[in-house]
Amino acid sequence: MEIASLYLHNQRNAAHYQFQTDFNSTVIKYTPQALGIVDDYAAYLPLLNDEGVALVAITKSATTDELEIADNNRDFTFRGIADKVTNSLNHFNPEVREAAKRVKVIFDTYGNLARKPDDEESGLITSLIADLRTKVPAEIVTVGLVDWIAELERLDNAFIALEATRNSEEATRSELRMKQVRVVVDAAYNKIVKRINALIVVNGEAPYAEFVRELNARIGRAQDSIALSKAQKAKAPATEAPKA
Repeated sequence: MEIASLYLHNQRNAAHYQFQTDFNSTVIKYTPQALGIVDDYAAYLPLLNDEGVALVAITKSATTDELEIADNNRDFTFRGIADKVTNSLNHFNPEVREAAKRVKVIFDTYGNLARKPDDEESGLITSLIADLRTKVPAEIVTVGLVDWIAELERLDNAFIALEATRNSEEATRSELRMKQVRVVVDAAYNKIVKRINALIVVNGEAPYAEFVRELNARIGRAQDSIALSKAQKAKAPATEAPKA
């Protein structure tokens, strides 16, 4: 009896961390003392915590508080413009009412952009602004939208720039950190596995049997997941639509 091998580098980041978390829970269940890995486990645990922090950084790299504030600002301004157009339909001046009607046609075509996914919203706001300036240039002056549109454009550009910065810099740093952390976590994990397998030879299977069976079952599920992922990648080119 021994702990089965697992090619940890083949796991995706989230799957890798989940496996290590499950491994940690199993060690805690049977206790490091009973398994004879007190020192090795003490070295492993803070590395596992570092991996958790690195994974969270990857997840949040494109959804920071700054991006949320920037998105809220442009949404607020978009709704303000839409409300101004709607209210202008009831303006006392018939010229303003007529101009608002023509502008409203364009807004109705685009719908509520504030509800769109971030990337889609960015592109649609850019297109909306272009349509307003080219198709109804006189009308947006009459309704009093020029400054509003300029502010929406500024806020949208600010969001796009911030998102690009976060995606290129933060995500890259987070991925690099995760890659580095995984290497040391794997080394610490493999050291524990090697020690327990050696202790099984020295002390016999009995003290470790339940732990090994439970861990091997978890390793089996991880192996199945890796195999499935590889199979899906292999099938992808065959199902991809031919390019023109």
